[in-house]
Formats: sequence, C-alpha cells, structure tokens
Amino acid sequence: MEMTQITGTTILFNDAYTGVEKYGRIVQVIGHDAVIRIISREEAGPSPRRVKLRSDTRIAATTDGTSLID
Repeated sequence: MEMTQITGTTILFNDAYTGVEKYGRIVQVIGHDAVIRIISREEAGPSPRRVKLRSDTRIAATTDGTSLID
C-alpha cells in the first residue's frame, strides 16, 4: 500500500509519550511520518484501525516529554 493512500484512516493508538489510549485520523503523510488529528471515540466510529506508534526521542528530550514545541 502506498503511504498516501492511508490519509483519512481512523486509528486507535497508545500515545507514545503518556501511554494513554487515543483515537485519531491521519490528516497528512510526509515521507514515512504521519500527521494525526486527535478525535473523540464517538467520531472514530465502531472499528478504528489499531496502530503502534513510536516517538522520536529527540522531540521527547527537547520538550520534556510533552511533544509540544513553542
């Protein structure tokens, strides 16, 4: 499957920094990285696709684990 074909896919994942289960929708794919918009469980529907995410340790170190960059 080509990476750009997954845009719009609804997913279920554990946040890479907090471990909390979240729902999201893939908004954009850049290379092998995806931009994910967090959505509610209701918006995700009955069968979101389960994925495993890996965090970039450089971002975690720079942002104290929040992944928020000012």
